Amino acid sequence: PIVRVGSVIPVLVIVGIFGYEWYTFNFVFVLQGLGRWTGESANLALVRVFAFNAIWLMALWSFLRCSFSDPGFVPPMWLQGSDLEAQRPVASDFAWQPGQLTACKSCKDTRPERAHHCGICGKCVMRMDHHCPWVGNCIGAKNHKYFILMLFYGMAACMVYVLAALPILEGMLFSRTRVSTVRHLRPSSHAALSMGTVLAASFSVAIGVLFVSHLWLMAVNRTSIEVAYSGRNPYSMGIAHNAQQLLGVWGIDWLLPIEPTEPRTDGCRYPSVAPTEV
Repeated sequence: PIVRVGSVIPVLVIVGIFGYEWYTFNFVFVLQGLGRWTGESANLALVRVFAFNAIWLMALWSFLRCSFSDPGFVPPMWLQGSDLEAQRPVASDFAWQPGQLTACKSCKDTRPERAHHCGICGKCVMRMDHHCPWVGNCIGAKNHKYFILMLFYGMAACMVYVLAALPILEGMLFSRTRVSTVRHLRPSSHAALSMGTVLAASFSVAIGVLFVSHLWLMAVNRTSIEVAYSGRNPYSMGIAHNAQQLLGVWGIDWLLPIEPTEPRTDGCRYPSVAPTEV
């Protein structure tokens, strides 16, 4: 219980950053400074305002879905009626075990291939990637898509923020003459916008690195746990098929934090290459 309560703190930090970036962009830069710098066009300002808020909303939606969705906890009756019911589970090992049921060493339950036990959630998660303290949830078969979208839209929102406030960064890094917004900002407002810019620049880099790493994991059909496995990956079926296992069959829903309209897997079974072919 103490760990679960403490895990709320990182989530509140991220929510606070979400709120701070939105506030400083809209209430400081746009409403107080009218959203543009001296010499810039009003049309450019409108495009930036729309782009930032649209992408920010997508990032927030993805974050909430990732945080509050079932990550893919192994259903209690998942074996009932399945042709796997007669299969005896093998001991869980830190290695590839395609097509095999494993017995969890922690909760003693029988679980499907690629499932792992989360010590914080206290449950086994299908195709578990990791437990993310920043969303307060495991990342697994059912919400890994939302996690990737959260990273993508979060990175994009930060980049739009940085591009909008680029004169501030240029002044900090190159000691250039301070450029003023159309309506002059008070020193306190300028300081708040500067802090927001630094945060956005920092997070765009950090989130960008994480986003690229999870794109790679999706492309090769591995999880953060399976990266440490030796030997060839029996689950890699090509980039397109690997991506569809997380995102579903290609469609506009790839870009939305919703369940795939045409899922490729139920999280319990995954196509794999036979050992003789690996």
